[in-house]
Amino acid sequence: MRHIRGKKEWITCPECRSTCRDRPLSPDQELRCGRCGVSVKRYPDPRSLQRAWALSVAGLILLVLANVQPVLIFDVSGNTQANFVVSGVFNLFSQGYTVVALLVFFCAIAAPAIHLAAACYVLSACCLGQRLPYLTKALRIVERLEQWNLVPVYAVATLVAVVKLDMLGKVEWQLGAIWLVALALCSFLTTRALDVQLVEDRLERLSP
Repeated sequence: MRHIRGKKEWITCPECRSTCRDRPLSPDQELRCGRCGVSVKRYPDPRSLQRAWALSVAGLILLVLANVQPVLIFDVSGNTQANFVVSGVFNLFSQGYTVVALLVFFCAIAAPAIHLAAACYVLSACCLGQRLPYLTKALRIVERLEQWNLVPVYAVATLVAVVKLDMLGKVEWQLGAIWLVALALCSFLTTRALDVQLVEDRLERLSP
C-alpha cells in the first residue's frame, strides 16, 4: 500500500505495517522493510504476471486432481481404506471435533481453492487486458487468503502421519499423493511469482 507524505511516496510493509520510502529499482533489485526484512517492492517484471497466471491455472487443475484421487490406502489386518484429502475432515466430524474439522477444511480445501481462483481471475484480466468486474475485491481476497492457504503444511503433515500409520498397518501411496505434493509446490510458487504492486499498477491502467 502506498501513501504520500509531502512530496515523497511511502510504502507500508504488509507484515509489520512500518513504512519505507519508495524509490525506483533496477532489474534484479528489491526494496526490503528495514524493520522485519520482508520484501515490499520488486522490480516490475511484466513476465512475472504470465508466470503467476500459468501457475494459478495449474494449481486449480492440481487442486481438483488432488481431491478426486486417493492420497493413500491404509490396510490393517485385511481392512483396507482409501484416504482422500477430505477424509480427514469427515473423520474429525465423526469424532466430534467440529471446529477442528472446519478449520482443516478451510485451510486445506476451501482457502486454497478461493485463493487460486481469485488469483487466476485477476491475473487473467491483467494478462489479457480485460476490464472484468470486481478485480480490486478479488485482489484483496488473494492477499487475505494467502496466509490461510496451508496446502504445503497439510502435505508435510500427511507425510508425518504416514510414519505413525506405518507402525499400525500397511500404507500404500496413491496417485493423489503426487497431485498433493505438486499442488503444494505450485501454490507456493504462485504466491512467490505474484507481484501485488505490479498487479495494482496494471489494474489502474485497465480502469476506465
